[in-house]
Amino acid sequence: MAEVQGGDLVAIPIAGPRTLQAALFRRCQDVGEIELRLSAPLTDPGWIRPGNDLFRIEFELFISDYGRTATDEGRATYLPNLFSLNFKGQDEGREEWRDVDVFLTSVTPPDDEGYVQFGAHNWNKRVYVRHARKTIAEVDPGLRPVFGENKVHVSEIARFVEVPRIEITQPLVDRWLGRVEDEGLRAEYQAIVDDLGGDLDRLIVIGPAMTRLAPMQVRRTLGLAQPPEEARVIAGYVSELLPDGATIQIGVGEPGMYLARAGAFDDKHDLGLHTEMVAPGVAQLVEAGVINGARKQVHRGKAVAVAWSGSDSEGLKIVTNNPKFECYDPDYLMSINLMSQNENFHAINNALSIDLVGQINAETVFGSRLINGTGGQPEAHIAAVLSKGGRAITLLPSTAMNGAVSRVVAQHESGSMVTIPRYFADTVITEHGVARLWGKNHRQRAEELIAVAHPDFRADLRREAQRL
Repeated sequence: MAEVQGGDLVAIPIAGPRTLQAALFRRCQDVGEIELRLSAPLTDPGWIRPGNDLFRIEFELFISDYGRTATDEGRATYLPNLFSLNFKGQDEGREEWRDVDVFLTSVTPPDDEGYVQFGAHNWNKRVYVRHARKTIAEVDPGLRPVFGENKVHVSEIARFVEVPRIEITQPLVDRWLGRVEDEGLRAEYQAIVDDLGGDLDRLIVIGPAMTRLAPMQVRRTLGLAQPPEEARVIAGYVSELLPDGATIQIGVGEPGMYLARAGAFDDKHDLGLHTEMVAPGVAQLVEAGVINGARKQVHRGKAVAVAWSGSDSEGLKIVTNNPKFECYDPDYLMSINLMSQNENFHAINNALSIDLVGQINAETVFGSRLINGTGGQPEAHIAAVLSKGGRAITLLPSTAMNGAVSRVVAQHESGSMVTIPRYFADTVITEHGVARLWGKNHRQRAEELIAVAHPDFRADLRREAQRL
């Protein structure tokens, strides 16, 4: 970490290194303030907690449960960008561009030709290696090798740090759970470890800080949560809309993360996969031949993703060293131009709320409280709209807070972020049905959306629609 100097901009990606982050935290106690760019952190060596003024934090793409306290309290900000255009400013030499000084990542041990790869959780790591001034890589023998274009030569990396493969033992788990005083709560965390069986790869990163999240949040992160009834109903509507031969993108979040397990794709034929990340059960559909890419126009016969994050334990085993699955850089794979070349491209993403004219919010609650980022949703959604025969599907349960709040709203609260503008809104699904917005005017859209809102809120929505 001596490579890091005060004032540097340091970037740490999704599924970042295990040991370098704590070392960076210690380094900054000596060199002073740095700018820190994070995405969906699962651990916190100290910079997210209050009282650490040495780190000016910005989140990109995703915030995560761990990061929300920092944004809630105004100690962190958010960088609005897109996967496919993340380095446009640098590539075009814009004078306002700020280079990343140091990038921290994890890689596999090098092969005989001197190449390292980023494993199943590829994300934008290779892109950062090729755009940051210098990269420090943690060599982790526990990373899973996967196919695709997700490797770099050792000559592209400034420093390597070798770390041992972690073996998760019961004494280690007991140490993690030692801070939990409530016996019932501790038993819930232990049940999560037990449910993972012998494959604990994904628990390595989240494990030490697991108890800072509610058990259900940990289960969702690890792909262990079972679909609620409303997700099964939504999956049924998705199945009715999705034609054989479609190429799909699935946004991970609720309820999209449950679609595969809830049977949305079980009776389909010749589906393709072109996605940012996946959901539990998707890899199994590739193995079963339901997803075979036979009718794709781009990467025919392959299931392609930016990362295989979101898979359950069995899915990660299937993906490992399997030529049916390939990883690519997001600036290539998430390009709107590329995705839209697939005919019948169906983007399936989630929303937090939608207003009566079709403005889709997938980032904020209670007005301006930022709880998520855009991820690849805008790119995939627009690509589906542009695809011949494509459809952009937005999923959301009809209510939030145990039925106290409608997610279909007359108008978004002040400060809400619009993730998808109304002129790209297409098809919206709740557990109460399908709203088809494409080609509809504002009044017709209001009628469609009120029809799929929860019955308890329809009368109020109709009154608000009349007022508007």
